[in-house]
Parts: sequence; structure tokens; C-alpha cells
Amino acid sequence: MSTQKQIDTQIVICGRGGQGVLFLTRLLDESAIMIGSKVISSETHGMAMRGGSVASSVRIGNYESPLIPSGEADILIAVNEHEVPFNMHLMKKDALVFVNSSIRRHNAIHAEKIARLLGSPMVTNLVLLGFASAHAGFPFQYAHINKVLQKISPSKALELNLRALTEGYNLATA
Repeated sequence: MSTQKQIDTQIVICGRGGQGVLFLTRLLDESAIMIGSKVISSETHGMAMRGGSVASSVRIGNYESPLIPSGEADILIAVNEHEVPFNMHLMKKDALVFVNSSIRRHNAIHAEKIARLLGSPMVTNLVLLGFASAHAGFPFQYAHINKVLQKISPSKALELNLRALTEGYNLATA
């Protein structure tokens, strides 16, 4: 267990089916567990097939329910920019918002483009997470997420997953 301070953070992750929202949820859950924090999470699916809305909530700290009330989330990670308007009601006024977007703006990167350059749009989620991990206020540092990713990633995808996380991080720190 790490000596990192206890975390009290509520995160919403949103995207479309097949974009890795649930993998990011698991990665953040495991990151919290690894440092000894309590974590509870939940996911909701729109359409049951690939391409429908998917959102998850990750509550790290002393929470009893997995659902985040309106206006209480600290962080939004939007793997699909079209899902942002449907989830903004959950955010605090000063929430950190990280978006995969083709339009350059504050805390937005074209993570899908970077993932395609790496050879697979399936790692868009990890590019965005790497980018988010470089920002002050994000609960986990890049090195910690990297360590957890090495633990939970399927071996056949590990190298690509690590490259995607690193590319996102490097983009934020360049």
C-alpha cells in the first residue's frame, strides 16, 4: 500500500459503448484500492448495444452509495464529446473536465486521433486518462496509473495500452 494521502473525489466517466468507459472505471477503482482508499462505482448503459451511451461514477472516499448527486462530481472524463452535455449537471462549478475532442480547448485533446496514430482507436480512453493524470487536482499521478495498468491490462494489449497512457501524459506535459 502506498503512503499517498486519503482521497475524497467523485469522478464521472462518459462515452459510448465500446470506448472503454468500463475499463477506465476499473482502472480508477484499482488505483484507489492500491493506495488503501475506499471506492464504490456504478455504471449505466443507454442502448444495450455497442455505440449507446455509457456513463460510470467512481466515488473515492467515505461514500455509501455509488451514484453521484447533481452538482457534486469533481471530475468528468468524456471519451466522447457528445456525451458532455448529458453529464454536466453532475459537475461542481469548479470541476475538472477532460474531453476527447477534435476542437482544441482547455483540457481537451484529440485523443482518438492520437490513438489512431498508435494503431488502434480502442486506446482513446487511455490517451485521455494519461492526459488527465498530468493535471493538478487529478487524484492519481501518471506513475501510479501506469503501475495499475501493468497489473490489470490483458498481456496482449499491455504494450499498446502503456504507450497510449504515456502519449496522453506527454501531450499534457510538453
